[in-house]
Order: sequence, then structure tokens, then C-alpha cells
Amino acid sequence: MKVTIRKFEERDVADKIRWINDERNNQFLHYDLPLEYKKTVEWFRRVKDRTDRFDGVIEVDGRPVGLIGLLNIDSRSRKAEYYITLGEHEYKGKGVATKASHLLLEYAFDELHLNRVYLYTEVENHSAQRLFERLGFRKEGLLREDVRQGSRYVHRYVYGLTRNDFVFGKRLEPTREGRLPDQWTPIQESNLTLNGNALFFKRDDLLPFSFGGNKARKAVHFFADIAKQGNDCVVTYGSVRSNHCRVVANMAASRKLPCYIISPSCAPNESTRNSIMAKLLGANIIECTLSDVSQTISDVLEMLREQGLNPYFIQGGGHGNLGTEAYVECYEEIKRQEESLGIRFNYIFLPSGTGTTQAGLVCGKLIHGDDTEIVGISIARRNPRGRQVVVDSVLDYLESRKLSFNVTGSVQFVDDYVVEGYGSYNNEILEVIRTVFINDGIALDTTYTGKAFWGMQRYLKEHGITGKNVLFIHTGGTPLFFDDLEGLTHEVGLSFTKKYS
Repeated sequence: MKVTIRKFEERDVADKIRWINDERNNQFLHYDLPLEYKKTVEWFRRVKDRTDRFDGVIEVDGRPVGLIGLLNIDSRSRKAEYYITLGEHEYKGKGVATKASHLLLEYAFDELHLNRVYLYTEVENHSAQRLFERLGFRKEGLLREDVRQGSRYVHRYVYGLTRNDFVFGKRLEPTREGRLPDQWTPIQESNLTLNGNALFFKRDDLLPFSFGGNKARKAVHFFADIAKQGNDCVVTYGSVRSNHCRVVANMAASRKLPCYIISPSCAPNESTRNSIMAKLLGANIIECTLSDVSQTISDVLEMLREQGLNPYFIQGGGHGNLGTEAYVECYEEIKRQEESLGIRFNYIFLPSGTGTTQAGLVCGKLIHGDDTEIVGISIARRNPRGRQVVVDSVLDYLESRKLSFNVTGSVQFVDDYVVEGYGSYNNEILEVIRTVFINDGIALDTTYTGKAFWGMQRYLKEHGITGKNVLFIHTGGTPLFFDDLEGLTHEVGLSFTKKYS
């Protein structure tokens, strides 16, 4: 489907009347109903040349299907109010509203040079809120008894989106023109098969910021929250191998925010491409022993507050509901990609560390009522703690959304392939990394994705899984690929089956 938007014209008046008067559409709209043709034409002629609003029509393959626009365009404060109504029911739930909204937001930020777009929505309008949150809007407050609807007053939420947040959250264009026009990262079919299973990569390593990865997807949410709360510096923690610390340092530097990283001491003088980049980005690295991490975090936060600063703390790995939310959105993205590709994934595998990436995917699965098997391959933690951390994240997120599902059996956290723990690997993992890079041109690393891919390979074989569509979430870590490059140059045999000769 080709989704476009154009300016509202007088010929669209009849469609507008039909859409707005439809009871299936107007539950949360505030019009004097029913709309009448003569009055609607008079309205159009009054507003058509005004510069403080843009009224548009959504078209799918040239057919008008809904309304979209900006109200109260304020050129001085560079802000405007967003609205959307999808009128034709056969196009609902197919990503049309998302695509049209992206086009409107690009117009608002790139052509009108606005700094902020905001909207109001009734508290009960949950489906609209899911759309707004997918677009990157953040809930900013509750307006109690804000508007009158019939004989009662209703509460409304106010949502906002800044230009800065939109730019960093903007969807990446697909590698094949037109294939997945509304997706954030593409899905790439592998040239390899694993135990007779078709293999696909979800390329989150191609997110358009700081080498991408799940930490970049999560950081968009954290820094949107920072902008909303007005914090003036960032504190987080992680090891020298941490993708999270590198991404946070980069995003903080791009916003000119001081960044403080508490890093557990490793071997003397140990460094990685990630830790070198964090220093390059101006992050303040504060080393301590592993047992002193918690106290050091508290000390640094207290020191910054005593200096009159307002620090924002991000848990290691982007743990917390914002990190989980990022991968609820990713799951919804995968569902749209399945529809575009005409495929259904039986299994989704991923590296599982701090737990929120897997928790988000599990929550997405529960919300959609799917039977897809989501398997987290642990890169460090052992059970039962490793699984329980994911379960707790799932429950915390569902509670925050006032959702209730039976989580029992939904969290598969496999700890059979952690080798000696975080950062450890073996020659089989090096072989996997080398093979995937040669055949698919995709860089994995020994700490996260390479270890998890190796674990997935063994899991599929050991459990006799064959003939399925398997999706591997590439959670990033490209800089770490270069840390182990010399170890990949030795000759090893290939244990995969090439799909094409």
C-alpha cells in the first residue's frame, strides 16, 4: 500500500461528513453532530487559506481514507497540535495511521521547522494512545474534567513530541526500496540454514545512531524522558564491554549533557572499542570494585546534586519499564513485518542480559495473544535468578499498563551456553562469528550476539527443531567485533549448511 497525505479540498467535504458522522469513528471526537453539508462547506471556505493550520487527507493508493492535520500552528513558539481520524474501517490496523503520521511529522519538523507537536486524547482512548506512543509521543500530564461530552466531563491526557526526539527516533529506511516502508530496522534472510530451519535476522544493529543495537532503541526512550523532566546530566553504569554505556555516552554528548559512567574494575588497563569510544565522547569514567558499584552510584548522584545539578540515572543495560517498552514496540514492528513479508516466525531468539529486551518481546507476544516461542539465550546470568529477572520485568511492565496475563511458561531463559560467564567465549563461538560474517556480511561479537547465535544453533539441534522460521534479534555490538578480529583469522571448518551454492 502506498500511503500519502495531501491538503484537504472542497471535494473532500462529503467524505469528512460521512467519516465523522459514523458512530464507529466519533466516540472520542468533539464535533457538533451530525455534521451538515452546508455548514461544513462554509467551514472549509473560512479556513482553507489560514496559515495557522494544515488540514490534510490520508490516501491509500489514491483513495481517500481519513483526515490528518495540524492545528494552532504557532510560528513564534514553533509548536502545533496534531489530529488524526481514520475513516475507512477496512484500513484500520494495517499501519496506515502510523505511515500517515510519520509523513505529517516530517512535514511539521522538516518543512514548518516546528520544535514541538502535541495532542490531547481521552483517558479511555487506549488504541489511539498506543499509536501515539509508537510514534514517539510522550504522556506529559493529565487534564482532569477537561472537556464536556454529553452530560459528563471527561479527563484527557496531553502528549508531546519534540523535534529532537523525533529525529533520534525516526524510522530507518529499508535496504530494498519500498519493501518495508514503515519499519524501523529491516529483516534480512540469511544465506544459511540451521538444522533445516529458515533463518532471518532482525537488524537492530542498523538503528541509525552509534552503531545501533537494542541499547540505542532503549536510549531513545530514556532521553525523551530526560528532555521531559529537564535533567542536566546523566549517570549510568556498565563494564568496559558495555554497548549501553557507549550509546548513552554518545547520546548525552550529542545533547551536550555531562555523562558519568560507573565502571566495575576489570583487568589492569583493559579496554575495548566501546570503552575507548566512551572516553572519546567525553564521558566521565569512574572505576570501582564490583562490590562498590551501588555505593559509588549513590555517592556520584549525591555529589552532582550538591553541585546544584539534576542528574538522571539509567540502570545498567537500560533496565526498567522504558527499556521494556522499547521492545514491546519492536514486537509490534515485527508483526507488521510478518504481514509485509507474508511469513510467520515460529521462534524468536535473542541475547538475554539485563532482561528488558526479552521482557518487552514477551509482553508484546502476550498482548497479541501469539504462540511464537521467544527464547532468550543468556550471555551471563544463571537460572533461577536469570529467568526471574525477566519475569519480574514482564510483571512490572504489565502492571504499569494495568494489564493482566498469565506469565507462567512465557519466559524461556536458557543458561546452557554462558561458557564461563560474561565476556567469555570459546573457539566454536569464533567459528560462528566468522561463518556468519563470510556468508551474510553481518558482524557478531563474542560477548553478546555471537555467543547467543552459537547458543541458538546448539539449542535448535539439541531440541530437534527443524523446518521452522527462526528470527534472530541482532541486538548490536559491532564495535566489539573488531576487538576479537585477530581471533577470527585462523582457519576453521564450517558447521552450517549453505542455502545457495
